[in-house]
Amino acid sequence: MFKRPSANFWRNRSVLVTGAGSGIGREITLQLLRLEARVLAVSLREDELETLQINAGKNIDRLSTLTMDLTDAQAIDQLMKHLNEQSISVEVLINNAGTALYGPQIELNPVKVHNMLNLNVQVLTALASRIANHMIEKGIPGRILNVASIAAFAPVPNLAAYSASKHYVLAFSNALAQELKPYGIHVGSLCPGITKTPIFERMGLNPRSSNKTSVSFWTERVAMSVIPVATCAIHAIENKAAVALPGINRLVTVGRLIPGQHLSSLIFRIISNRESA
Repeated sequence: MFKRPSANFWRNRSVLVTGAGSGIGREITLQLLRLEARVLAVSLREDELETLQINAGKNIDRLSTLTMDLTDAQAIDQLMKHLNEQSISVEVLINNAGTALYGPQIELNPVKVHNMLNLNVQVLTALASRIANHMIEKGIPGRILNVASIAAFAPVPNLAAYSASKHYVLAFSNALAQELKPYGIHVGSLCPGITKTPIFERMGLNPRSSNKTSVSFWTERVAMSVIPVATCAIHAIENKAAVALPGINRLVTVGRLIPGQHLSSLIFRIISNRESA
């Protein structure tokens, strides 16, 4: 078990958090502010960032926000320009922005699938690369945490493209860690399980479902709170963990002992007879 996060480690450390307006990213931001870090919170939605500012309370002076659609072709250039203009030297990147789609792949909207893969894969890759160069140029022995999922360990039916994107994040992070080690930059992955965040609705699930035969009902019952997941992320960065799995999700690595096609078949049998909501 990790010790409690160290305020001495985080005090005045400059952190960039994407997807910071809600869910895991929001909770990470609030915890870091309480640890006296300086956080630049990036989110697509301005209203979420306004709420974040309110919730920051007395820590508001250490929080700056940026409303941005990271999937825009010019977004990362604009973000790097913002860092330069504000004289922000990023010491920690928490690459959290992402989304999911639930349902049979052939029935999903192709445009939504494209947008999801763009955010989960392309944006994450580009931002990690640009911030790594930023750290190297400034001589910062920084840390990068890419948010994957326990879906990175299993090919999940009805989350086919999503789980593939998280397989990518885990593989990318492991490889990038070796490339950046000579520069003193650590790269790790956070692999949370099902967590109570707005991603439920984006996936087409209903977190308030009372239908005991539905995927929504059972997903809600096993979902973790964002608080321990965010704490796990902070621990992982502080302790230079290669892969962080919050709570009982550590058991998911056992799935690696089962061939992918058999594991996928098992998961499919579990969910195939259940309604989504």
